[in-house]
Amino acid sequence: MSLSIFATTTDELIAQAHTKHLSDTRYWHLLMHSPHRESEIDDPAFFVATNGKNDLSSELDATIQHFSQDLNQSDGSVFCRFPARRVWLEKELNTSFGEGECTEYKALLTKLDPQKVTLVFPSAHINSPASMFGHTFLRIDSSMESKLMSYAINYAAYTEDTNGLLFAYKGLFGGYYGFYSMLPYYEKLKEYRDSESRDVWEYDLNLTHDEVMAMVRHIWELQHINSWYYFFDENCSYHMLWLTEIARPSVRLRDHFLYYVIPPETVRAFEEEGLVADKHFRPSKRTKLLAYERQLSPRGIDAVRSLTNGKTATNDFNRSTLSNQEHRFALEASAELVEYNYIEGKMSKEVYAERYHGLLMQRAALGAGQELPLPNKSNPDTAHHAARVEIAQGWFENRSPVLIGWRPAFHDLGEDDTGHLSGAQIEFLDTLIGMDRDKVSLEKLTVLSLASVSPVSHFFKPFSWRMKSGWDRDYGDDQLSFVTRVGAGAAIGDDRVFGYLLSEPEVRLGFNADIGIGFSAGAGLNWGNRMKSCIEAGHIVYLDGADRSKIMISHLWEYNAWGALSLNYEATNQYRHEDRYKVGVNLYF
Repeated sequence: MSLSIFATTTDELIAQAHTKHLSDTRYWHLLMHSPHRESEIDDPAFFVATNGKNDLSSELDATIQHFSQDLNQSDGSVFCRFPARRVWLEKELNTSFGEGECTEYKALLTKLDPQKVTLVFPSAHINSPASMFGHTFLRIDSSMESKLMSYAINYAAYTEDTNGLLFAYKGLFGGYYGFYSMLPYYEKLKEYRDSESRDVWEYDLNLTHDEVMAMVRHIWELQHINSWYYFFDENCSYHMLWLTEIARPSVRLRDHFLYYVIPPETVRAFEEEGLVADKHFRPSKRTKLLAYERQLSPRGIDAVRSLTNGKTATNDFNRSTLSNQEHRFALEASAELVEYNYIEGKMSKEVYAERYHGLLMQRAALGAGQELPLPNKSNPDTAHHAARVEIAQGWFENRSPVLIGWRPAFHDLGEDDTGHLSGAQIEFLDTLIGMDRDKVSLEKLTVLSLASVSPVSHFFKPFSWRMKSGWDRDYGDDQLSFVTRVGAGAAIGDDRVFGYLLSEPEVRLGFNADIGIGFSAGAGLNWGNRMKSCIEAGHIVYLDGADRSKIMISHLWEYNAWGALSLNYEATNQYRHEDRYKVGVNLYF
């Protein structure tokens, strides 16, 4: 008789769910990570029904059946594994499936003490292929005052590959599984801010406590669950959108994206949906040390080097040549640099501990002083949009084409750096078409272009580099050829004014096959008010063809995140001299 009553109740609940068309509702699709009719979750463990991934109605029926009939409501049961589904169904069906004995889930809630949620954006790490666009993850804030003890919710591809080409191929076409993970926030800060020298922005979200709990319940459901990871769309940022929409179904974060999801654009989507309550900036160690450089005199710089390298013992440090404040800054900078060198593996743990402790002791003895002035870095949400359409008029030696360009992503050295990593360039499929009378021609198609112009300083000696692979008309008599160029060198300056010198070998294939070795020298100036000017001169010596010299001058003014005016001049000299002028607009979206 008892089983009969259970069966009748279950049938009634399933019938009620069908009457209300619950399997077609937005929230059930959110819980299933299903934009349309099929779930994007690829792990069978996420589904109760055998065909649950492709049949959301069957998955709903099977879920109700387990909640209603299973006698086991302890850890590992469907009842305990899917609290988000259970709470939603209890509300929609006006029923209760019981209390259960979910000790592991309750332990998680005790550990997290979820109160608020923060979106975290570590800036781009240009030397890491997986992090060229930056990264986003969520932080579950507890009632503790220190946010360092909160927990970070991250989604990332699991890989042990070290081959860059293999990583890129698998990342683009779904060769890796992606997993959610949960770690103390201080560990993620150590990874991004300290180890990788990436500035971190925090965006406090205005979610209510009930919305936070809805998110946490679903995070529990995703533990140890995998999905195929795709670099351009189903990536780290994309999965944070699902979690936030489950917390607040009224927002439509995923609707902001068509064919790719880039971390800085997700930050902007949170802003546009009215989710951001407050913003905070955590500078990287590199940013802080560069700020100390600007405050220290040459004698102060020498003192930092001596203290860091152990050439001057902390107790023997002669402060007589420094002011009290510069003495404080020198000790603070030395402690930061010692810790940085230890993270970089340049110092043993024993030496680090002794030297770091001594520096902090000396600094504490000096008492409070002036706070370190940090640069006013612009938030990623203020940057221009990632995709660009270019419309310009060109005046070349023998033709005057109307130029139409399209770039899916993301940023080049000639564009304003507001909201971007200064000196970084990342471009995919940058295409330019020329139309002159009845003739349509491909002017260029850049498959991939990367650059990192990182100025050397007193404390850092990075090398600068750039690469390009694609078709252009730079060689010979205005003919299209495929070029691959990789260069390396050094740069000086800062985020406002910089100069660089690069050695750049290149290989050309196709109509103008040749090999060359060249040098390029350039400079950039950020004027402020979203204006930037660049100049570059280069010379290449080819194996078969004549030498080529080139000079380029550009000026760009972004009047907002959606558009910019650009002026460009190029002069080349190989088999003959040619001047090229271009005036146009960039439309970002």
